Amino acid sequence: MRPSDPLACRAVADGLGLHPITAAVLVARGALSCDEARAVLIGEGTIQPDPFLLTGMEASVDRIHRAVVEHERILIYGDYDVDGTAATALYVRFLSGLGCAPEYYIPHRIKEGYGLNAEAVRRIASSGVSLLMTVDCGTTSFSELALAQSLGLDVIVTDHHLPEKTLPPAFAILNPCRSDSGYPFQGLCSAGVAFKVATAYTMRYGQSVKFLEEYLDLVALATIADLAPLHAENRWMIREGLRRLSNGGRLGLRSLKAVAGIGGSCGVADIGFKLAPRINAAGRLGDAADAVKLLLTENEDEARALAEGLDRLNRARQQVEEQVTAEAIDALASAPDATTGTAEPIVLASRSWHPGVVGIVASRLVERYHRPAVLIAVNEQGKGRGSARSIAAVNICDGIGQCREHLEAFGGHAAAAGLTIREEAIPRFRAKLAEVLAEPLRRAAGRRLVCDAEVEPIGMLPAVVREVDRLGPFGMGNPEPMFLLRRLHISSVRMVGNNHLKLMLRGARGPALTAFGYGMGAFRELPLAGPVDLACSLEINSWNGTEGVQLRLKDLRASLVAEEVAAC
Repeated sequence: MRPSDPLACRAVADGLGLHPITAAVLVARGALSCDEARAVLIGEGTIQPDPFLLTGMEASVDRIHRAVVEHERILIYGDYDVDGTAATALYVRFLSGLGCAPEYYIPHRIKEGYGLNAEAVRRIASSGVSLLMTVDCGTTSFSELALAQSLGLDVIVTDHHLPEKTLPPAFAILNPCRSDSGYPFQGLCSAGVAFKVATAYTMRYGQSVKFLEEYLDLVALATIADLAPLHAENRWMIREGLRRLSNGGRLGLRSLKAVAGIGGSCGVADIGFKLAPRINAAGRLGDAADAVKLLLTENEDEARALAEGLDRLNRARQQVEEQVTAEAIDALASAPDATTGTAEPIVLASRSWHPGVVGIVASRLVERYHRPAVLIAVNEQGKGRGSARSIAAVNICDGIGQCREHLEAFGGHAAAAGLTIREEAIPRFRAKLAEVLAEPLRRAAGRRLVCDAEVEPIGMLPAVVREVDRLGPFGMGNPEPMFLLRRLHISSVRMVGNNHLKLMLRGARGPALTAFGYGMGAFRELPLAGPVDLACSLEINSWNGTEGVQLRLKDLRASLVAEEVAAC
């Protein structure tokens, strides 16, 4: 349970006219006064930090302005994921509005791999480009940026990946995670950094920055897909971006919503589970340039064709992902050197795996085994490209950085990273990573589900759920509120669909409650004849024109006796 303050809860509820459940969540998350609670409800971060606090911003906007005035050729070098393609589209739109004709380049995941590569830099320089702007890559591209500099290219890096102790040579490196950055928020994704560049340029050389809000759908898309924290200024940008996505807006995203079955309103889950996978599918199995084209097009026929193409790629990706996931689980179960011990990170490699899905499969293994996972796809030449994902308590990029002697390249952030490694170095890397993460994993041992408030099963109305939803959008860094209900009795249990659990429950007072547990069919076998405690979130269930509150089950246990409750 998060710590609470009953007096503060009452003061916030009475002062702002809130339901006690909403007030309890606000207080549990640190809003102890009416002013602090009001700031959360209206949207914290409405006043955006000065973009010129980003180290290198002043020089960057002046260099961009010179390129605009002197009609230089500008090229945007992106990445093949949602953040990279969305940021690329944002830059292209913004610079086109300044009268430029910017070009863009997205490397091929399999043929070129992540980030800047020497061959592409040489081609770009020889083509006559004088200003190269990267998005979502470049912070650790030491040799490639040195090459660009030697070829006369000015490079402005816009990135959010963790830098090393020293920075590579570039005209400017705009990254909120730099140790010498004066920017107060490190949670921007690369599209967020690109938005800051557009804002800074407009502040210096334009007039009102209000028109820039048309790009916030791209920022919201990238922020949610990249699992950036949904608080501080990100929360404001996502709220506005979701509003624009819900109200129509960009043609390509309207077409993608249509093929994804999203009608009208668009939320965090719609981006995370429907839009982002389809955009990412282009870079995983096809050409990520198609995703940029979709985000830029103003032709309805082209938008429809591109959206349908991404939908087909996503279905193919799902099939490949299922196969690789099954193989990874089998390998983990059968190979002792694949670290089946619960205290070690998972490191698996195969020559049969598609490099476009190893990141997704690594995420699946983290969910299943609750420990960091690194999956490596090795090509015929013995070169492996891997993706790492982690649990909240373990910084995987920092851990991989301590194994750099076994790697050709790496980069990323706390929750996810990528690496390049020779096949013969994988066993040594596996052993070193296990050694490095032993202590962080020991401290993180045991899953903990944190609840915001304990509530009674009475007074749960749809209006309360809508009021709690005002604390959103929910996601990384701002999790959906979790509630504890004690000593409920199960009156019926049944399976629904594919391994989903549906319970009917009653408390000592109040109406019967419905709880739905997605993927929790295994709980049906637990011996739960007596009262149970539930950890759940609240959602509105609409049926035949009527609305009711449904509990979305997260965990379930036999109720604790008084002595056990006191010890918690």
